[in-house]
Amino acid sequence: MNDSINDHTTMDRRSFLKGALATGAAASAAVVGAGVLTGCAAEPNQTTGDSRTADSGKAFSRYSFETAPEPIAEADINETVDADVVVVGAGFSGLCCALSAAENGLNVVLVERGSRVIGRGGSIYAMNSKLTKEKGYECSVEEIAQRYKRMMGYHSYRVDGTKWMLHYKRSGEAMDWLIDRMTTASEVGGSDLTPVMEHWYEDPENINGEFSGTHEFLDGPNGKGPDDNPQQDVCDNMALYCEKAGVDIRYETDAQQLVKEGDAVVAVVGKTGNGYVRFNGSKGVVIATGDFGQDKEMLEKFIPWAAHQTEFGGIWNGTGHKMAYWAGAAIDKNETPTPMIFCFQWRSITRQVRAFQGLMVNAEGKRYDNEDNVISHGGLALMHEKGHHSFAIWDDDYANEPQWQNHRYVDGPKVFDTPDDVRAYWETVINGPGTINMNGSGDIEVKMIKADTIEELVDQLELPKEQTLKTIESYNGYCETGVDEEFGKRAELLLPIKNGPFYGIKCTPWFLTTTGGIRCNDQMQVLNEENEAIEGLYCLGSTVGDMYCNCYSTHFPGHNLGATCLTFGYLTGRYLAGKETA
Repeated sequence: MNDSINDHTTMDRRSFLKGALATGAAASAAVVGAGVLTGCAAEPNQTTGDSRTADSGKAFSRYSFETAPEPIAEADINETVDADVVVVGAGFSGLCCALSAAENGLNVVLVERGSRVIGRGGSIYAMNSKLTKEKGYECSVEEIAQRYKRMMGYHSYRVDGTKWMLHYKRSGEAMDWLIDRMTTASEVGGSDLTPVMEHWYEDPENINGEFSGTHEFLDGPNGKGPDDNPQQDVCDNMALYCEKAGVDIRYETDAQQLVKEGDAVVAVVGKTGNGYVRFNGSKGVVIATGDFGQDKEMLEKFIPWAAHQTEFGGIWNGTGHKMAYWAGAAIDKNETPTPMIFCFQWRSITRQVRAFQGLMVNAEGKRYDNEDNVISHGGLALMHEKGHHSFAIWDDDYANEPQWQNHRYVDGPKVFDTPDDVRAYWETVINGPGTINMNGSGDIEVKMIKADTIEELVDQLELPKEQTLKTIESYNGYCETGVDEEFGKRAELLLPIKNGPFYGIKCTPWFLTTTGGIRCNDQMQVLNEENEAIEGLYCLGSTVGDMYCNCYSTHFPGHNLGATCLTFGYLTGRYLAGKETA
């Protein structure tokens, strides 16, 4: 790492805020009507380096995004649109908020930079929905207290417990609202979808197991099964519901600047093919613009450890974050927005988003951890190893292991019906293109190796033969005795590597996206450095700060979609309409 990067990453939060506010104040002299413009999104992946001034006595910024741009001139604005609420971003969170607000009587404009809505993934976590109750998984407050106590520990208690409890108390209601619409979407010209509950990984030691409550919506054109993208169908349906409810959806409109009157945010200016449009929101402007994983400067500043040690992913460039910061927003109280880091090569072994719990060795051919983990924590463990990768190794008998044939859905079919189905699936990966695309965040290398002998496999994986064979021999010994003398992995996961053919795959941590970055309260009001609400400004989805810390854990699969997108989006629409109180 060079000196300039070291200098960047040591800049503290107060320096950033002082620099941003100073440059914002300089820009405040220009006004549009009665409002002050205070923000502009940088172009994707723009990295202009150190932008400090020559005079060391003046405030300076170290990254381009820390400097507010000149405000857009009033003369350049070709159209003004008045609404009660302006939602910026037509992803899942923005759609939920827009529809909820419109259904409660508000005039809503939804601004989207793309030509259509985009949905990614499909796992949506909610507790005590009518589906979970139907399946027998209702959760009491005592049970959730036990779960959350464990999760608060994983996040070092540097998260907002009030937001977590808000999700617990209201996610069932929000999910029922969504289910009612998704199952009857043909009424608005969409696809009727089938709600299902995903199965979860159970850990008898109650350490790394997942919790029940993850919902998916299947049977649409994009979501036939576990390898598809059912969230696209959900978002397509939501857009149709929004249109029916009277939401004015403005596609191909790139939000660029927030407008303030005094201390309050009152509007946002977007750029279209025909010039600039000002959207006034008398009750509020909602930032729902996704992550900042495509802005390398923001990664360098806020999450440098993840930026340097993982395969690069990310989806969006932090447009909403930048606009909010220039309007006076503070970053998360824990000061570190949180990455989602997974190892998706494991999905190519079990066809499930879960960690591989067989033998893992590093580039030196040695074991480095207890392999019994969830996919998020297992992915982080890879980052400690040389080259930030490791290797999964298994044999033909793994196809007989019932855990690999686990149910994907509650009361649904198994992922694999027979061991031969498992082997056939491995063959499709071996003969495949060598990459998989993770819903728009990039192509991940997936090169599964098959060999007749373990020596052949080790050679093809380019591992040090003597040490790797020694490791496998020791591991097989633990499997025979049922006691893992190195890491204490539980006996039922000690499956030997003896019967060919043998398989292996290189495993890398993948930076999927970021979560957090904008400080807010449990009504999604954006907060400044003094924890005071900035009037008229709200945030949702992957911008919501202090929900996660250290890493995004998969113990609640789909928690971000279920909490910051669905539940908080649904509730924020109601807050803005006066249907909810603090």
